[in-house]
Amino acid sequence: MLAVVHYNHGHPTLTCNNGVLHVCIPSTETQLAEYWYVPDQTLHQPRQTECHVTGNEGWCADGENLFAACLIPDGPELAHASKQAYEHLIQLSHTLGYINIYRIWNYIGSINAPNSNGLERYRDFCLGRAEAFETLNYAPASLPAATGIGLQEGGVVVFLIARKTPQATNIENPLQVPAYQYPQRYGPKAPSFARATAIETQTGLYLYVSGTASIRNHVSLCQNLNQQICITIENIQTLLEETQKKFLDFTHVYCDSLKIYVRHAQDTEAVADAFQNAFCVKPEHSPTLISDICRKELSLEVEGVFRFQHDPIL
Repeated sequence: MLAVVHYNHGHPTLTCNNGVLHVCIPSTETQLAEYWYVPDQTLHQPRQTECHVTGNEGWCADGENLFAACLIPDGPELAHASKQAYEHLIQLSHTLGYINIYRIWNYIGSINAPNSNGLERYRDFCLGRAEAFETLNYAPASLPAATGIGLQEGGVVVFLIARKTPQATNIENPLQVPAYQYPQRYGPKAPSFARATAIETQTGLYLYVSGTASIRNHVSLCQNLNQQICITIENIQTLLEETQKKFLDFTHVYCDSLKIYVRHAQDTEAVADAFQNAFCVKPEHSPTLISDICRKELSLEVEGVFRFQHDPIL
């Protein structure tokens, strides 16, 4: 095990305990612990891990897999601090030899509120993130899958997972404009992520689906909750179909886990039931968190990990 992410009361923290990185993310509504194992752990004896925390940055690695995180303090604007933190975290991953970053999470305090200049804080964060990727010479099509979701308050918590091998394959949704091509109406810089990223290991093909919502082309569809549920499910199903087109040998797909974000607590049961039924995943593998969504008109967002295999599980 590389890391445990704790969603609980309190302030963001990073600690190292018994060779495991612990990340605390403030959550007033939901108490949850998320355990991060490597995708192909079942084929190996548990690897010895190396864990370090220095200031607002920490990481844990086992020689093939890396989990790294940073805390970005709150401020009147987020772009500059986000750019610096992103550059440093990605450079750290590369320096350690984990050059294939395939999934990033971003938890942003008061995500829909304006910054000191009136720019929405999510768009402010996206500006800094995009500038970091540009400085590091990332091609837009090589950006990893990601989630950008709200915290009740505070700055930004970022964590990522990376491997030394193999190289990841990004998957886009033909029903949506790639996020990095969004028009400027969504902010001074477009969001920097792929709709999903796939990695092939000895135990199968794993698809990491980014935070997905009710968006067609680049427009939010949000007439009612049921529409948002249906469009989001269709978007995820489309990503699964696109993955199977690229990896024809993997004919069977299973949902290992979902993480469901809901803006309004009263919608939790309806949203959770819909996604658990749609993707045949148990409640213990599909927790729901009460969170603000990156677009203020949206009520839900869902991410997931799907496993593709050559043969069915009997």
